[in-house]
Formats: sequence, C-alpha cells, structure tokens
Amino acid sequence: MSVFTRITRPQLDQFFSAYTLGEVAGFEGITDGIDNTNYGVTTTQGSFVLTLFESLTAGELPHFLNLLAHLGKNSLSCPRPQSDRQGNLLRQLGGKPAAVFNRLAGAAVTSPSVLHCQEMGLQLASLHRSTQGYVFPIKSGNDLSWCKKVLNNIDAHLTAADRALIDDELAFQAKNSTGHLPRGVIHADLFRDNVLFVDDRLSGLLDFYSACTDTLLLDVAITANDWCCDDGVVNHEKLTALLVAYESLRPLAPLEKQHWPTLLRAAALRFWLSRLEHQYYPRPGDITQQKDPLVFRNLLLQHRQQTYLSSNVNNFNLRSTA
Repeated sequence: MSVFTRITRPQLDQFFSAYTLGEVAGFEGITDGIDNTNYGVTTTQGSFVLTLFESLTAGELPHFLNLLAHLGKNSLSCPRPQSDRQGNLLRQLGGKPAAVFNRLAGAAVTSPSVLHCQEMGLQLASLHRSTQGYVFPIKSGNDLSWCKKVLNNIDAHLTAADRALIDDELAFQAKNSTGHLPRGVIHADLFRDNVLFVDDRLSGLLDFYSACTDTLLLDVAITANDWCCDDGVVNHEKLTALLVAYESLRPLAPLEKQHWPTLLRAAALRFWLSRLEHQYYPRPGDITQQKDPLVFRNLLLQHRQQTYLSSNVNNFNLRSTA
C-alpha cells in the first residue's frame, strides 16, 4: 500500500467521473504496505480507497475482486469494490489496472493487546470457514522453490552465518513437508497494517492481493508471527489467546498441531527472505515502506529454539530447548 504511481488531481477527477460516487473533494497517498499504490479519496458522497495494481494483471484481478465479494456476502468486514456507470469493477489509470473500494472505519493497531489477538483468531477462523469449498485458482507463489530463488538473488549480500542459517532451515522445511495438511483460501499477509480496529472491535481486513490456496495453518502462523510478538519476542499469552479463539470456530486436527512449529518457522523464513529482497532490490516509488528483515531473522531463531507441544484442551504449550 505504498505509492509507486503518482497521479494528478485532473487524472483523478476524470477517473471518478466514470462513477456515481460524487465529485472529488480531496485525496492523499496511503503509505502502509509495499505492494500496490493506494490513495484515500474523499468525495461529496463519502470516503473511498483508490488502488492501482502494480503487479497483478487485469486478467488475474477478477479472482481477487470476486473473493472480496464472496467474503462480504459472508459478513466479513473487507473492502467492497465499487462499480462504474457501466458496471465495471476494473478501469485503467496511469497505465495500471485500478479499482475503487469503500473506505472502512478504524485504524491499524501498532501494539496489539491480548484482546486484539483473540479477535484476530476469531476473524481468521471465520475467513477459513467462509471459504470452505470456495474454488480460488491462485496458488501460492512463496513455496520452497521461491525461497531458493530469492536466496540465490540475494546471496552476494548475505553473511556466511545468515547463508548457513537459511540453508539449514530450507533443508529442515524440505524434510518436513506440510502439503498434506488441510488447505483452502488463505490471506497470507494478515499483518497489523492490514487490519483495522475501532477500539477493541475489528472493523476491517485489508489487502487480499496475496491471497492464495494453501495450507490453512500457514495463515495462522503468518498472523501469529506478527500479532503475538512484542518487540520481536514471542508473547505466549497473546499466542495462546489467538489459537484458542481460532480453535473455538475451527478446531485443529492433531496432525496440524504436530506441524505447528514447522509452519511458524516457514512463515518467519518466508518474510525474512522477502524483506531482504526488498531491502537489497527496492522498487522505485514516491512513498514506500522499508520493513526490517531482522525482525523475522530473530523470530526464526526463537522458533528454532522452542518445542511446541499440543495439549488435549484446544491449547498450545511450549518449552525451551535452548
């Protein structure tokens, strides 16, 4: 949600003239995130978000817009794409596919409480339940082969210790495949800056453009790695709150619990590598976010030093093996 494509007020006025959303009163770039260009736009009829898609093509985007429509019908709080006067959800702006969404109330939480983590567990389980049987043809692009490709791309920048750590973790992941676990539609990027809260009430899930069909428990691990850590350190109370809430709606199978530590490690490795790649090969843009790769390096080390044990009461305990 950074600004890679700069637009002008005349361009915006012309673009919105194709809609029945009122006249543009003001607009500003939204700086959170790293994938698409987003502008907050205020019109005489309300507040909207204009998204210019920097990577996804016009052929791919209908899958994501249809997913958002499906989730909205299942009472999940997510942005709804707005149709123009001809009923189109997608248009072109600045040479990029573009869409307009209603702007949801609330703000991102920078320091989640236990209650926030509990709410995240409930919402994530609701997302997974509401898409059971939903055919989403986008497969994950961040598997082990992707990790190896990124590693080769950034290899010259790595220390010997980091290269050894990544190699060892890749070997571990290859030996502990989780492809046989329950699969479905996952958000795959449910970080704090992609969720809105009004006080302690979740008001919006954002940025579904990394969504894919993959292991459901991976989605839980990605979410937990961000929401249940304080200053880079796992907060076990928050982690338990998220997992117990999730399991109240979608109980995990014993095999999923067995593979929980593997997926925590896989999620940490994936985002360490992606942030390293963004750091060494940043994309050009007027307003962009650089996120610290060391957060996920340190998190990976923590997960490698822990043994997570499933209990018989919808909970997870852990003990240090360091």
